Amino acid sequence: MTQVFLNVIMNAVRHSPDGGTVTVAVRAEPSGEGGGRGESAMLRVTVADDGPGIAPEHLTHIFDRFYRAGDDRSRGTGGMGLGLSIAKAYVQSHGGTIEAESEPGSGARFIVRVPAWTGDGCGSRRTEL
Repeated sequence: MTQVFLNVIMNAVRHSPDGGTVTVAVRAEPSGEGGGRGESAMLRVTVADDGPGIAPEHLTHIFDRFYRAGDDRSRGTGGMGLGLSIAKAYVQSHGGTIEAESEPGSGARFIVRVPAWTGDGCGSRRTEL
């Protein structure tokens, strides 16, 4: 999970203006799948920046392999367009989700949800951060 958060946080820093703000918030939330008592908790990590935001036509593709939006297509401004697709695959392999929200001019927000704990205590697996 370290690579997931490195990718998302470094993107936020890269796209924030000088002196801008990147916010990371972590909280537990119910998964919604357990029907109440005994449902497994999800860990929700939100990374938000105050950069230029992501245009709607790019927002639907940012998790695609090799996709780089608009002005971010030159090699000097970033990687190869693999970071977010790798992050998505890794999060999904841990039973979680990753999504992005943005409006141009209002920054971007990435929300990662992963199980905080799975199993019944015998052979249980914890999501390592």
